[in-house]
Amino acid sequence: MDASIFPDPTKFDPSRFENHSASAAPPCSFVAFGGGPRICPGMEFARIETLVTMHHLVRQFTWKLCSKENTFVRDPMPSPLHGLPIQIEHKTSP
Repeated sequence: MDASIFPDPTKFDPSRFENHSASAAPPCSFVAFGGGPRICPGMEFARIETLVTMHHLVRQFTWKLCSKENTFVRDPMPSPLHGLPIQIEHKTSP
């Protein structure tokens, strides 16, 4: 809310954050929309949670692709045509 940093601070103007060089805020100042040093701590927690879940899915289950034909379409990057249906089975310990 400091007019010396952002002109007209009470006006809703998300475009003021598009060009970072023109509106360089001082260090440790509040930057809206999830930027700066006060970024959401839950974002890092969600990233770690996702990595741990993927680790357990890869290590404890076998994955099989259900549809073998006409699986991908290229427009311009390869992407699944009908989603990516898989069958997972728990690995048995030797």
